[in-house]
Order: sequence, then structure tokens, then C-alpha cells
Amino acid sequence: MNLLKIKLADPLILLKMTNPLASPLVLWSICCLVIFIAYAPGWNGPFVFDDQLNILENPNVPIHDLNEQNIIRSTLSNESGPLKRIIPALSFGLNYYFADGFKSIHFKLFNIAIHCINSGLVFWLLTLLWPSVCHTSWAQQSRLSNPRVAFAISGTLIWALHAFLLTSVLYVVQRMTSMASMFMLMGTCLYVVGRLSLEKQPAQGLSLMCLGLIAGTVLGVACKENAALLPVYIGALEFTLLTQLHSSQQTIKKVRWFFIIFLGLPILAGLLYWFQHPSFITGGYGGRPFTFYERVLTEPRVLWFYLSMIIVPDIQTMGLFHDDFKLSSDLFSIWTTLPSIIGIIILLILSIAWRKRFPVFAFAVLWFLVGHSLESSVFPLEIIHEHRNYLPALGPLLAISYLLLFALPSKIPNGLRICMIFLVIFCLGFGTFQRAHYWSSESTLIESLAVNHPDSPSSQYLRGEILRKREKNFEGAYAYYLRAAELSPEEAGFLISLSMVTPDSFTQLETQLDSLQLARSDYIVNIIHQKPMGAWGIRALDVAIKCVMSGNERCLSKANDVASWLQALIDKPKGKSAHRYYSLVHLFAIRMKQNRFADALATANTGIKLNPNNPRFVLMQAHALIGLNRLDESEKLLDNIQRSSAGRVPKYAQRIIQLKQTIGLIRNKKT
Repeated sequence: MNLLKIKLADPLILLKMTNPLASPLVLWSICCLVIFIAYAPGWNGPFVFDDQLNILENPNVPIHDLNEQNIIRSTLSNESGPLKRIIPALSFGLNYYFADGFKSIHFKLFNIAIHCINSGLVFWLLTLLWPSVCHTSWAQQSRLSNPRVAFAISGTLIWALHAFLLTSVLYVVQRMTSMASMFMLMGTCLYVVGRLSLEKQPAQGLSLMCLGLIAGTVLGVACKENAALLPVYIGALEFTLLTQLHSSQQTIKKVRWFFIIFLGLPILAGLLYWFQHPSFITGGYGGRPFTFYERVLTEPRVLWFYLSMIIVPDIQTMGLFHDDFKLSSDLFSIWTTLPSIIGIIILLILSIAWRKRFPVFAFAVLWFLVGHSLESSVFPLEIIHEHRNYLPALGPLLAISYLLLFALPSKIPNGLRICMIFLVIFCLGFGTFQRAHYWSSESTLIESLAVNHPDSPSSQYLRGEILRKREKNFEGAYAYYLRAAELSPEEAGFLISLSMVTPDSFTQLETQLDSLQLARSDYIVNIIHQKPMGAWGIRALDVAIKCVMSGNERCLSKANDVASWLQALIDKPKGKSAHRYYSLVHLFAIRMKQNRFADALATANTGIKLNPNNPRFVLMQAHALIGLNRLDESEKLLDNIQRSSAGRVPKYAQRIIQLKQTIGLIRNKKT
């Protein structure tokens, strides 16, 4: 009875009574040390994939001087999401400033530090939740001297050292995910502190509950939009574990009104907006290689895949890309589709029905499903990404920790029980250490992806990129590009890269080998016209353009093909204006490189027709006229721009001076 009273006492009393070596600060410090060791092989790892576009190639990220203009520009540098994810965007700029450049180790260590902070918040949360957990029958039978600390530290380490969370840590751009989770965990902890004091100090309790939910949501959304789920996360927590607390009817009434205001009304407003603007969701599928129906049918299978990796982690199955995950076109196209849907429904029903009998199970299920209710539901996002499990995985992993500590037969000696827990933690940490080795260099990472995911077109494509760009092995690159193109014959990026390394001598075999049709320029033009142009397509075009402009002999022979692909992007029906502008600028540069000045002038004229207010196209027009030796016309255009407001813009003024100097040099040569 005395032990039970202690369990229900002030949340920090047990920690105060224990050995100083078991204090929260010491335990968290040990966790941080273990985390840094587990991730050590990846400290010097590369920037990968989205890191290039969002960080390395984003001119607004670097902060060279800590002044207001640079800080604001860096803060607003990211284009992901409507709120620009300003907090992680600023952190990238500060990383650049203090590291004096894009040195990956500084960015990676910063990410690991955030993960350590999050581990401390998880430890705090699990400590706060103990008064709810200790009411369960298995926990009450525990013979551990300090079950609360054992529960908190084991749950924290099992979560922090799980290999499935690695992409949220070593993938630099996913700092957006870990930072959003940091503020969400802070908000959740503040909410629980307030909730625990609500019975005796209502005003203070409600203030902390409101502060945790509002501040956690606002700061989290400033990192990534899915932090808007924080009220739903807290609702799942209240619906399951926190119902175990002894609360008066008055307290329960206050909690109900709290969630009517902070959860019910926002959900109602969101549903009303969706019904009035259905294209808010369905409209995004126009640029995806899957339909709304396919995504909805596939995601239950994705959730079971996530759960399998959480419960039985396999680092060879994990990867940066999972585009080898087959889509469910109907309920029976893949036999696991219907069982997966039924299984998720059963889990949901059981978690609601058993929330009082098995609150930890109910919490694990609802926390996991809430965490995926945006990114793994009806919204037109990519089908599958591992980093989406960073916070949702906490639910199932907490349940695993609980089962290991309390569900095993009570006759098992405490020493053996603790040894089993640490064996699990060691295996998880070793798995993360091994996976971090894959992330130690770009070559090892991409080679592991290509080997472990032979049916992933993205993984095969990137292996080809390494062979082509780093090792100059064009023959080897051709095999991987061809594999990627065969797996995804409607992805323009894979086709463009394949075409760029296909020897001209192969053209005579095109009618004999179907695979060589994928490298035909006219086939690629049709794909660009008909299919959405994604990140791979722009990336491959960019590489091809740079190769042509560098004067590489192999690439110069493909210049007309590259020009035809750019023209296809310009003429693409309902194409993006940014893609059209990009294509006009680079098509003009290629035509000038080829000394095809009439074609370059035609490209500039097209730009003026599409966007008559953009002075860059007029400057392109003047440049092409110089190539055609129509110097007077060019000079007249330059004078007109110089007298306009555009002439006062530094970059345009400098270009005008350069072109006028060129005209002067040509005239001097004539005389």
C-alpha cells in the first residue's frame, strides 16, 4: 500500500529518493553519449538528395554576416510548405555562418544534438506519464525498486537508438521533422504537467495546458506543417493514459471543454473547408504518378510496413527511397491490401474498446495512427518515407518497453529482466551504428541503396549518377540508368540521364532493342509533354545542360536533344511557369553556345511574348542580335532598358554595360 502511495505522489519524488547517479540529468547525459556514439559513423556523411536543392543550391541559405538583412533572407529561404518552415531554414543559415561554409559534419552534429534534446523530452514525458501507467495491473505487480525510472530510461533509449529513425537525424533537411517534433514534445510535456496539477491548482493547470498546446503547435508548424496534429496527439494521450488518473467530475468537465475548443472546433472548421473546397486535396494529384484511390488503398499496407520495421527492424530493408513499394490499384490487385485495411480498422476499434482495460496498448495504436493521419492518408504526398515515423514510432516503442518491463512473468529475476532490456537496447543501438556506416559517404550510401533495393528506380538511378559523375564510368552508369528507366519508363529524369550516356553508335540498334527506345529523344519529348515534370526531371535536365555548356565533347553531341527537351517543357500544356522560365533561359544559352543566333533570338522572343515585363528576356534579345551582327538594333534595346526602372537594378545594369562593351569591341575590330 505504501509503495502504491509513493507511485501516486508528486511526479519527481521517486527521482529525488534515488541515488544521484540515477538523477534525470545524469541519465539524460548517458543517453546523449550513447546516441552520439551510435551515430558516430555518420558524422562526416554527405548531403543527399533534397539537401542539394533546399540547402546547398539555395542561394538564400548562407549567412555571411549576422545582420538583419541576411538573417531575414535566410529565414525565408525555404519554399517547402506555405509557412516556409522558417525555424529550420534559419538554423541552416546559422550552421553555414558558424561552420564558415557547407561543412556536413556541423550540420549533422546539430541534427544529432536536436535528437538528444528530443530524447530528454521523451524521458521527461515518460516520467510524467508514470502516474497513469502505474495503475495498470502489470505495473502494479512489478518488483523493480524504481519502476518509474526503469520505464522512462528504457523507453527513451529504445526510441532514441532505433535505426528506423535514422533518416530524421542524418538526413540534414529532415531537421524540419526533428525540430517540429522537439516543439511538439515540449508542448506535450507542458500539457501533462498542467494536467497533473489541474485537480489541485485549476488555474495554473489550465494555463500550462493552454501554453503547451498553443506554443507547441505554433512553433512546431513553423518547422513543419504536420505539427498541427499536436492537439490530436494530446487528445489521444488524454483519451487513453490520462483517463487512468483519479479526477473529479469538475476536472473532467474542464478537460472536455478544453478539447471542444482546441480540438473539436478546429477539426470541424477543417472539415467544412474541405467540403467547400474539395480540390484542396484532390487537386494535388494532377502532378502525381498515382491516383487518390490508389493512395488510399496503398497507405494501410504502408502503415503495416512501418510497424514491421518498428517492431522488427531490418536495416537492409530500410532505405532513403521506397519507390519499389507496389501501388494497390484495387482491393485485390495485391492480396495484402484488404487484410491491411481490415487490420487497421480492427486495431482502431480495439484501441477504443480497450482504452481503460489496456490503456498502454490503446495509446500505442492511437498515437501511431494520429501521427500518420496527415502524411499517410488522403493528402497527395509521396507514398512512403521513413522520416514520417520519427514521432509516431514513440507509441509502439513505448508499448514494447512496457511489455519488456512488466508483462514478462513476475518470477523472472529483476536482474535478468534488466539484462534483457539492455540486450534489446544494445541490439537497436548496434543496428543504428551499422546503418550509420552506410551514411558515412555518398558512395557507400547509394551503393547500399542500389544493392538492397534493386527494384527501386531512384536507388538505381543514383548509383548511375555516382558512376557517371564521380568515377567517370559511363558504361557502368548506362546499366543503372537503363534499369531505372525500365522500372519507371514515364519518369523523364531517368530517361534524360539514360539518353545522355547512350553512345551514338547504339542508334542503329534502336529498332531491334525495345530498351533503346527509352533513350530516344522523341520518346522523351512525348513523356515531358504528357507526364508531370518532377524533381528528378529538373535535376537530370540541369546536369545535362551543365555538361553541354561545359563544352564536354560527349555532351555537345547531345545538345540538340537537350534543346528539344527544353522546348517540350516550354510548350507543355498546363506546365509550371517556373519550369517554363527555367527552360527559356537555358535553351537560349545552349543556342548561343551553338552559335545558332537566329534560334536564340526566337527563344528570347518567345520569352517576351509569355512575359513581356521581364527585362531578362529583352537582354537575351539584345545579346542574340549582337550574334546576328544587328548591332544598332541591339544598342537601341539596351538604351531603352537603361532608361527604364529595370536599368537601375544592379544585375541588369551590369549586364547592359557588358553587352555595350561587346558591341564596342566588335565595332572597333571593324574599323
